[in-house]
Amino acid sequence: MSSRALVFDYDGVLAKFGSETPLPGIIRILEKLKGKYRILVASTRSTEFLVKQVPVADGYIGICGLEILVNGMLIYPLKALDKARSSLLDDLAGALKTSCLRVELKKNMMGWTMGLAISWRRCAGKPVDVISVEEKAVESGLYLFRYQRPFLEIYVAEASKARGVSLVRRLLGLSWVSYFGDSESDIEVFPEVEYPVFVRNEYNQHMSPGNVVEVRQDDLASFLERLI
Repeated sequence: MSSRALVFDYDGVLAKFGSETPLPGIIRILEKLKGKYRILVASTRSTEFLVKQVPVADGYIGICGLEILVNGMLIYPLKALDKARSSLLDDLAGALKTSCLRVELKKNMMGWTMGLAISWRRCAGKPVDVISVEEKAVESGLYLFRYQRPFLEIYVAEASKARGVSLVRRLLGLSWVSYFGDSESDIEVFPEVEYPVFVRNEYNQHMSPGNVVEVRQDDLASFLERLI
């Protein structure tokens, strides 16, 4: 097996924001790349979702690194398996009543909630129930990841894509890694890989990461075809 890997975020990279399905033709391209590279997906999405959408991948770093599926093994940090914290996330999600909110529970492959994503992009401002949930999460010692846009993620334990990529790298014996990311949760990964690629889309115009290759999401397919 190859010791070189291509690692992809999902939303904003392999798929358009707001779309559950990958970009047209992108899975076919990933299949062609498999002979030359290991294909991995690293996302804040649930691992189960990633497996369904990108079945050709050799491994998955889901829920922002809190759940890893590779070589037939499921791997978790011990703190991420705290059922009391999982139940707390369910309760917090239930407290979000404002109709303009988009709320996503991130469940692991055993059915426990390990993350909660909240978007208030469609709202006129930050709703009171989001502020209340954020305060309760901080008081309870949950891990919060705040974005430079109306979006917040809350996890049962400290979450890190970079740590997940590092672990999978060691498990697979990878000597060279390229990482394709587009958001604040990807920035920490770029310095840890040999070939970081920032994927530009309509939602990250405010970001200017340094020392990366930049490609527009609309040009990603043709960019990857040159690697076949």
